[in-house]
Amino acid sequence: MIRLLKYAVVGGLGTLVNEGVVLFTANLLPISVSLALAIEVSILFNFILNDLWTFNDKRTGSVWRRLGKFHLSSLSGGVVQYIVVVALLVAVLHFGNLTEILSVLFFSSLVKLQSILLGVINFVGIASGFLVRFLTSVKFVWS
Repeated sequence: MIRLLKYAVVGGLGTLVNEGVVLFTANLLPISVSLALAIEVSILFNFILNDLWTFNDKRTGSVWRRLGKFHLSSLSGGVVQYIVVVALLVAVLHFGNLTEILSVLFFSSLVKLQSILLGVINFVGIASGFLVRFLTSVKFVWS
């Protein structure tokens, strides 16, 4: 139970990092790039804190091996987050056709959406991937 609480604290801090990157870059980059960058930065942030604090008693092998395993385990949660966010954006923005969806997701910055709504949508995506990330971390990375 203590490990889950530590993991949740790290995840909460990682959520702030993720949200910050998304909100800072959403008007500069296509949302697909902004979201992928936010996921990657928060994965690295979370790995460092989890490796030093949450799972410090479970560290075996090299830090690079653990980082690689953490990336693989986080990928599943990241994919869940990415799909949830994109699906919610498509639902909220009421796109007219597939071309418009692809254009906004991959070729333009997201200026249609207010930062607070984007933050809420991204948080729902992060929360959706949390349990997947925890279970894969416990069973695969630090086992």
